[in-house]
Amino acid sequence: AVAARFHTAAVNAEASQFTMPALSPTMTEGGIARWEKKEGESFSAGDLLLQIETDKAQMDVEAQDDGVLVKILAAEGAQGVKVNSPIAIIAEEGDDISSIDIGALSAKSPASAPASTPPPAAKAAPAAAAPAPADSHHHEDKSAQGVFAPAAAFAVHANHISNASEIQGSGPKGRVLKGDVLRFLKEGKAVVSKEAKPAQAAAAPAASSAASPSASAKKSAAAPAVSSADSETAFLVQSLESSVLRHLAALELAKKTTTVQVSAEKLVKLVKANKALSDGAFALRAAALALHQVQLTKEANSRVGIAVEGSRAPAVIEIADASTMGVVDLAAAIKEAKKSGAAASSMPAVVLAAEGLYTPETLPANTAVLVVGKPHEVVSSVDAAAVLDSVLDDLTGAGVSAKQQAQSPKKAASAIDVSVISDSPAAAAFAGKIKAFLSNPELLTF
Repeated sequence: AVAARFHTAAVNAEASQFTMPALSPTMTEGGIARWEKKEGESFSAGDLLLQIETDKAQMDVEAQDDGVLVKILAAEGAQGVKVNSPIAIIAEEGDDISSIDIGALSAKSPASAPASTPPPAAKAAPAAAAPAPADSHHHEDKSAQGVFAPAAAFAVHANHISNASEIQGSGPKGRVLKGDVLRFLKEGKAVVSKEAKPAQAAAAPAASSAASPSASAKKSAAAPAVSSADSETAFLVQSLESSVLRHLAALELAKKTTTVQVSAEKLVKLVKANKALSDGAFALRAAALALHQVQLTKEANSRVGIAVEGSRAPAVIEIADASTMGVVDLAAAIKEAKKSGAAASSMPAVVLAAEGLYTPETLPANTAVLVVGKPHEVVSSVDAAAVLDSVLDDLTGAGVSAKQQAQSPKKAASAIDVSVISDSPAAAAFAGKIKAFLSNPELLTF
């Protein structure tokens, strides 16, 4: 399945709509094959939320941010769900969602409606000036307008699009997604030129190329538009090639990554007991304490922060005094920083980031990136051998011996992978200290 990022349409400060994304240039509707999360269940950025069926393929949809699935509006098996129509309602983890009016949210039009639809304000503007709604900043935030997602930049480069600055983004904050590029091709608006700038140059804001409209006009007159058949071929080819690029990027990051496995039993219990807590808050507190024992750089830097999605590269926000505050206060500080934190004036020694947020190109120098995985089951080598023996006996028809019965596998344990991405020679020792702290997470609550 081809992974696709999920679109959200904010409608108030507490909750937002999930809308059916356009996963190909010709897609107008789709079906809900399977929801991977249940109502009330939390998710993190990069988690698989659901699978969508189109007339071409079944595709995975991932979460862009952490949150909670409040209500599913389009149930499994639903067919003919129009693109941009709401299919679920989400909220931020830890928010009070008891007062959310599900009916009102379900009835509202998503903020990410197609460009051809006039905005609600143009349909019914009040005679007297009314106060702006609390969420108006979500609708107007176009700080990433003209910034291309990696897959979109690759699509521009692969198709030699010279007028990429004219592509309108439908992603978060106006970011240009691969679907926007393919739709641009499908609509015949693309100007194809073998001399088009590479994908990285296409990622510059639209405003920078708007200064020379005459040059763009000359290219438009000289180059033919791409055909529908070409765009369909590009969609299928790019799906494969972008997967290869992601795999190569993952291999490059793996060379700089040290991963430790931490027992998740105690950690999961603490997080379940207090909804305001998170695995990331525990990990960042552990990292802040570990910095006092292991120095990652030559400079005495013991500051930590978080990384959030930025217009070109992840933005880093420092969390002050993380080593001296309890994990409850640290979780609150992380949540507040994500909402309204200012970018750090200088880079901390460690930043907490969602899996996949950094690429080899955007990885910060002299700063370690901390990534916390989701709890997963682990099986010991003894139990794995017992399972293998049992399978072989079933295949050969042999009976189960008393020794094998005694070695029957126990319930699988739960673990969390914590990764430190850094060039520092001390990265392994640093990761070991984090593991030691997280093995007794109750001590981090003070």
